[in-house]
Amino acid sequence: MVLIIKKKIADKRVIWLIRMILANFSSQEKGMPLGNLTSQFFANVYLNELDWFVKGTLKAKYYIRYVDDFVILESDKRKLEHYKKEIDIFLDNKLKLQLHKDKSRIFKLGASINFLDLRIFYSHKLLKESNLRRMKLTLKILKEKYANNDIGYDSAYDFLEGWIAYAKHANTCKLRKKIIADFESEFPDAISSKEINRHINKKEN
Repeated sequence: MVLIIKKKIADKRVIWLIRMILANFSSQEKGMPLGNLTSQFFANVYLNELDWFVKGTLKAKYYIRYVDDFVILESDKRKLEHYKKEIDIFLDNKLKLQLHKDKSRIFKLGASINFLDLRIFYSHKLLKESNLRRMKLTLKILKEKYANNDIGYDSAYDFLEGWIAYAKHANTCKLRKKIIADFESEFPDAISSKEINRHINKKEN
């Protein structure tokens, strides 16, 4: 990865820092170091090589990538099989990576696919059940911490606000309304500084 990053960054001090960050990722693990704050930057720099290969060499017209997840749309199944084989070879030879054996599959357009923690259908998008369970569990933990005065209301509200912003990418209008109503009923007396500022700003505008 460092050799690829050197093509874009010449400062030796920055390269040294990048080496230190990457060294913290266990050498026994295989794949991209996606757990730290620099993960998206490194993934985009490193997998930019894949982008050029898919678009420039394979000439795939409809290609979408977000960090280490990507999708190729094509009407010819044989082309997709060819793309998959060539990408697997490219990743192994050039980037020392491998496609995920279970997740790298060819789907018909009418079937749902899992992408960015969403279940994407031809006509709509849904949240994965596992995502919803994690959200409810986190809210339960935050509620308990709030009741014990371990956290303030803003901490719980910030989490909910972030999740709602993510959930808007799926067809979740009724679900979001219910989650917000449940949240407000569980924190009936709490008024956050953020909400006060919003009300003030609304009045000023």
